[in-house]
Amino acid sequence: MAEAKRTGDQTDDETIVHDIGDADDDTRIQHTSIQPAADDASQDELTERPEAGESGSTRRLVSAGALMAAGTMTSRVLGFVRVALLAFLIGNGTRQADIYDIASMVPTSLYILFAGGALNTVLVPQLVRAVKNDDDNGEAYTNRIMTAFGLIVAAIALISTLGTPIIVGRIYASDQWLRPEMAAHLESMLFLGYLFLPQIFLYGVFFLIGQILNARDHFGPMMWAPVVNNIVQIGVLGIYLWIYGTSDGAAPFTPAQGLLLGGGATFGIACQTLVMLICLRRAGYRYKPRFDLKGTGLGHTFSLAKWTLGFVLVNQLALVVVTRLATAATVDGAGAGIAAYNKAYLIFVLPHSLVTVSLATAMLPSASRLAASGDMRGVARETMRTLRLVTAVLLPAAVALLALGDPITRLMFGNGLGAADAQFVGWTLRAFALGLLPFTLQYVCLRAFYALENTKITFYIQVLIASVQVSLALALVVPFHNPSWVAPALAVAFASAYTVGFFVSFHHLHRHLPHLRFLELARQVVRVTAAILPAGLLAWGASVLIGRWDASKVMTLGILGVTGLVAVALYLLCAHVLRIGEVTEVLRTILRRGGRTPATAEPDESLESETPGTRTAVADAEVGTRPVTSQVDDEESLPDALLDPAGGAWHGADEDFDEDDAELYGTDHFDDADDESVVSTVIRPAFDPNVFDQPSGRSIHASPGQSLAGRYMLEEILSEQPETQSWVATDQVLSRPVMLYLLPRGDGRNDELLEAARRSAIATDARFLRVLDASGEPAQPDDDAPDGPFVVCEYAAGETLASILAHGPMSALEAGWLTREVADALAGMHAQGMYHERISPESIVITPTGNVKIVGFGIQSVLEPPTNGSPDPAQADVHDVGRVLYATLAAHYPGGPAHGLPAVPVGADGAWLTPRDVRPGVSPALDRICEQILSERPRSGAPLQTMPEIGRALTRVLGTADASTDLERRLRNPATTGPTSWGEDDTDWDTEHTQPVAIDHAPIPASLFADASDDDSEPTSMFAVSDAGNELTDDDPTPDAGLPVREEEPSRRWLGVLLAIVAVIALISLFAVFGRGQEETEPQVDSPSAPTEPIPAGITGATDFDPQGSDQQENPDLVPQAHDGDPETAWETVVYRNPDMAPKDGVGVNIQLDGEIEVTKVELMLVGDGTDLDIRVPDGDQWRTIGSADDAGRDVTIDVPPTRTGEVQVWLKELPSSDQGGYLGGIAEISVLGHR
Repeated sequence: MAEAKRTGDQTDDETIVHDIGDADDDTRIQHTSIQPAADDASQDELTERPEAGESGSTRRLVSAGALMAAGTMTSRVLGFVRVALLAFLIGNGTRQADIYDIASMVPTSLYILFAGGALNTVLVPQLVRAVKNDDDNGEAYTNRIMTAFGLIVAAIALISTLGTPIIVGRIYASDQWLRPEMAAHLESMLFLGYLFLPQIFLYGVFFLIGQILNARDHFGPMMWAPVVNNIVQIGVLGIYLWIYGTSDGAAPFTPAQGLLLGGGATFGIACQTLVMLICLRRAGYRYKPRFDLKGTGLGHTFSLAKWTLGFVLVNQLALVVVTRLATAATVDGAGAGIAAYNKAYLIFVLPHSLVTVSLATAMLPSASRLAASGDMRGVARETMRTLRLVTAVLLPAAVALLALGDPITRLMFGNGLGAADAQFVGWTLRAFALGLLPFTLQYVCLRAFYALENTKITFYIQVLIASVQVSLALALVVPFHNPSWVAPALAVAFASAYTVGFFVSFHHLHRHLPHLRFLELARQVVRVTAAILPAGLLAWGASVLIGRWDASKVMTLGILGVTGLVAVALYLLCAHVLRIGEVTEVLRTILRRGGRTPATAEPDESLESETPGTRTAVADAEVGTRPVTSQVDDEESLPDALLDPAGGAWHGADEDFDEDDAELYGTDHFDDADDESVVSTVIRPAFDPNVFDQPSGRSIHASPGQSLAGRYMLEEILSEQPETQSWVATDQVLSRPVMLYLLPRGDGRNDELLEAARRSAIATDARFLRVLDASGEPAQPDDDAPDGPFVVCEYAAGETLASILAHGPMSALEAGWLTREVADALAGMHAQGMYHERISPESIVITPTGNVKIVGFGIQSVLEPPTNGSPDPAQADVHDVGRVLYATLAAHYPGGPAHGLPAVPVGADGAWLTPRDVRPGVSPALDRICEQILSERPRSGAPLQTMPEIGRALTRVLGTADASTDLERRLRNPATTGPTSWGEDDTDWDTEHTQPVAIDHAPIPASLFADASDDDSEPTSMFAVSDAGNELTDDDPTPDAGLPVREEEPSRRWLGVLLAIVAVIALISLFAVFGRGQEETEPQVDSPSAPTEPIPAGITGATDFDPQGSDQQENPDLVPQAHDGDPETAWETVVYRNPDMAPKDGVGVNIQLDGEIEVTKVELMLVGDGTDLDIRVPDGDQWRTIGSADDAGRDVTIDVPPTRTGEVQVWLKELPSSDQGGYLGGIAEISVLGHR
């Protein structure tokens, strides 16, 4: 199957290939990687996409992240297996390898050139806009697009297939293939081309359906469908191996072989597309052809996207030139051609796709937001931070590829027929490695230009890069006529072109961003180079050792594994010594890609000391478990950006950007810069700045811009209460926002606060905003900074529950789910003897993705001690959770007024009314649970006295229901998502009390609630309780308005079954590749599927070899007789007294061949009977034995493992006895056989 060129895809340079199904096995030529930035109009259309949040798009994207990552990784693994199996069958530098690669490459190139760029830059924004705005959810418009685009792609496929002789034979392939003696090979190439080119249509349908599904929030199919394609293709190659075995790769494919390979590849793409059609139908879409395209606005959008489409065209023109040069390498038999080039690129691009794409995706929305606000300094900082981060990982990766390129490629592609030419891939990979850092830095600069909405300059820079690449490729390849040099030379041209492109890009970017300093990046490069140098030398030594030992595959794998572990540890140690903090941060993120469990960073310092003046740190951690935007770094713009993180242009989601990228960027919302619908929501900090209005008892000298401990810069005060201030600050080391609690100097709570911070470090649940750092009073106060103790916590953008409830109560689903989340989080802490003691609507934050965050665990009770503390802190938390549940159901606060909510009304007997009495329509089940928590003697059921009991009770009511999507929508539209019937007038919710009230935690009276009405005619909630138990029913007559019916999550059991099947296929394929490596290379005379017989190599000369002789000669005049074709003449040794020629080790003859061949056999006619000898080949400045014979007769044939060489040595170790006395040996004739 063909792999796609990464030009014109809307996400990143990997996506299109992954989606097609083999990037994971990408073996295609890459000239650049772009993410076309939509122009102003198309960006406006794209930014409207998140409005589809009415179907929960944002949360569904996040919840699908693990499934998408699993699909991508599975496809990537299977792709590597497929490429390795292909190398096993047809080699890396053979004619057959290049024939297959040329034919498979053309359809993807043409698809991108004529259709792919248009689809990604023009049609996708239109589809998203239609889905959002049209009354029919965009179905009519989608039908029009599918009809028009399908017809266009079908026409392109038909014309291209009919034009195969011109397109494949004369445009992409070198003219060398047109030579008369290559007619059969050209015919084979064209036959494969006819079979491959219809894939253009299948690609078009696949990607169009994928974008339609994406617009409808179905992201998984586009990641998993390529797995089907890879499975089919691996199966096809297995059948090929079973029927035909391996060959020397020089002969053309027979029609039957071509039909199996080409037809099988196209069948795989067809299966992949069929899977997408099935998924589209299951998504509820029904296609009906429509031809009324007039007035759709596509013409205007095409005009706006002209620079991006031009970008694609430039890449494809350069591709044609490079491909023609590469395909000339194997015409004469073997060489480093297009197949070797593509396999090397496959490995080269892997670290870039794993690291740079994620970091650049995180950078883009933040930089776009800053650019939109005119903050060019902020854009420069965001760009430089990303450049430093990728340098910290990609430069070591480049050194690793330089040092270990040869053993890596031999391990992967050096099996079967590939054993003879894997070195072509190795040298090409090393050449590519020279350009890995410039390539990835250019990629980041490109994203910075997109943030500035400047696609015109990127087009001209790409023209420069393509021009340099083509010019250098011609200069390095054409004059030398060396087939072994072609692919490495093209890789050198690639690396050089992107080096030039990066410097030019950085220069122009500096003109737009004056604060972007090259010197800062240069210093980072020097420091990382110094840190990686010891590890690089170690890796180089391991590579030399593997070559000297002629290590087996298992030994090579073991050496590489041990070397990798030691080298990484050595680099991390050196980076720590040199204080390269980016290394730890990036690696921590990458190593956890795809995980859902929040990880804990290493503490800044030990948290053992609480001596004043000693900084104390607790475990750092990422905030939240969802993909995030990178925070803003500029002092002036930081507070606004933190309080309203939405903004900027939406540029599409990246499947390589997953949840744990939040490690580097400190907010917990999902890429809100990409989610324009969040703009309508006022995102508030974790604490309401107006909550506390009492003056501080002691003076705290703090102001924006001041720095604490040389790390935390104060940005904006959020709240002030007696002797405590809460600030948003910037962690200048990790470049992220944090929450900072500041106490005055001399505060008696210093030790208590540090102890609480230390103990709260065990709260690793992602629902807690954890303590990150703490510091006592400095021994020597700084007059320019606050001098009191402080605690640093994670920061979460979002709204407090108190501010949400100011608009009215929540639905039953939201209230129950939120309370269960809080109870579950606290249950784990209670089990460890830790308590919050200050749970309230002010200490609960709802993030823009609908997640629940708990503020102030462990320290809030110290900063704000209860006035009437409960003797049992566990019961205090339980009662507080009950109050929260009551507040969410009725928007009144028990024991209030407090937290902006009015007090709970009381009945005639002075007891609180139940939530159902305050607000008709409250779920009876939740009403009963609320009473069971807050009353010692509830009227129904036993009291709920622990957090696990509360969680279980709520689970019996909620089941697996999840309200995060509803809360996400509530934050977008706070005024419209509340219940339609609150039981009271809207003005009741305006009576806020901003002054906090100390809630009495004394034992609650047994008769807490007044008797509630038992009138069953009262409206009930969507959580009506069935007679069978507290389960949800759908029979409620008055469900809460505006809430979607949530469907049960489909079973994922099929995913486990599919993964098991994939694992079995991968193991069988790897066994075939590694287990039959030697077996398949031996001639199989009796088998119809055996490889062709070896042929004699031409001998151009021979010399005697006597390194230990007095004159280092052994009858040199007789040497020509060893290969003169006359068995009656021979080269003979001198007569020796001993058969082992002591004190010599031996003597021999060196045979020079007419070029390198893959030697498999040596036939000898010897002088006398009883000769011991070795067959040896050069290995550096030494000789390596590849075969031997003991006590050989006059005629001997020695089979050797396939070894590519241009010189063979026959080394005589023991001589037969001579009729004249003594011992004498010799060679009458020698014949070296093998494959070209």
